[in-house]
Amino acid sequence: MRYTLHQSSKALWSQRTALLFFLLFAITFGLHRFGMIQTPVAMRLFGVAIAGALVAVALGVVSLITIWREGHTGAGRAMSGVLLATAMLALPLWSLPSLLALPRIHEVTTDVDRPPAFQKLANMRTGDGVNPAAYEKTESPLQLKAYPDIKPLPVNRPMADAYSAVRDAVKNLQWNVISEQPPTEGRSGTIEAVDRSMIFGFTDDIIIRVSGAGREARVDVRSSSRHGEHDLGRNAEHVRTLFSEVKTRLAEVEKNETMEKTVAAREQRVQKALSAKERRRNKNRGQESASKRAPAQQAQQGGATPAGSATQGSASGQARSGPGQSQQAAQAAPEQNSQQRRAEKPKSLGRFWQQLLE
Repeated sequence: MRYTLHQSSKALWSQRTALLFFLLFAITFGLHRFGMIQTPVAMRLFGVAIAGALVAVALGVVSLITIWREGHTGAGRAMSGVLLATAMLALPLWSLPSLLALPRIHEVTTDVDRPPAFQKLANMRTGDGVNPAAYEKTESPLQLKAYPDIKPLPVNRPMADAYSAVRDAVKNLQWNVISEQPPTEGRSGTIEAVDRSMIFGFTDDIIIRVSGAGREARVDVRSSSRHGEHDLGRNAEHVRTLFSEVKTRLAEVEKNETMEKTVAAREQRVQKALSAKERRRNKNRGQESASKRAPAQQAQQGGATPAGSATQGSASGQARSGPGQSQQAAQAAPEQNSQQRRAEKPKSLGRFWQQLLE
């Protein structure tokens, strides 16, 4: 008896549908990431690919149930279709919690009453499917409720220092700077930049305003998605990341200033110690010079006495010395002569042997 095995057509179409829309998804991703197609077109194609993936999953599941019940072949095709379609659905499913939990807004700002206005970026926010450049006041209540931490950043430094820290932070984040206007007397500084998401390459426009007076400054930020009605919390993350980087830069500046002050104070103490040591040395030199000049002055004063007085003094001294001192001098003279002869004897013997050898 011969049995005929039937292949499940649903399994075959599940695999084909998943493969077709996976190729559409991959090609759209590559073309949009490298800027070859516009974001609105890419978003529509992504939507078509996601819908095709859902169809492929449904066909695969139904074919697996049919194969289990009726014993048809094609389980491998059905599984490959389901897995390939699920891979396409992984990213939308990963974003689903943010889509449901976060408000449906496309921009945030730290100043909802007077948000920074796009200037050069306003010329880029034109065309079909592009969000307007003007801030939409209707989104501010949703932002304040969902992101209460998005507030201006106060800086206890001059406006120029705050602007420099912001500029370094933007460069470190590798945002593409479109325009920058340094602050001047009575005018705030602004920086306009663009950031693209790492995976899909969606564009977010960012403008930063640095205002203030004296040694007080304030940093305001507005981040807006160029396309789409839901930013999935990405713009709020832009503001948090920027402020964190700015705080790091300001902390480094304060640390360097503290080190410079410490080094300057240490050098000043060393200079004072060296100056005090030099003063003590000069004082000691002056005292030594004074002590050396005192005997000379006394000698000059002693030499200024009359000759007659000196003669009389010496004569009287000799008279006072008496015969005892004369006898001592007479006894010391032969001893000095004998010592001198003993010192000259080796010298004469040395000369004798030298003459003998010659």
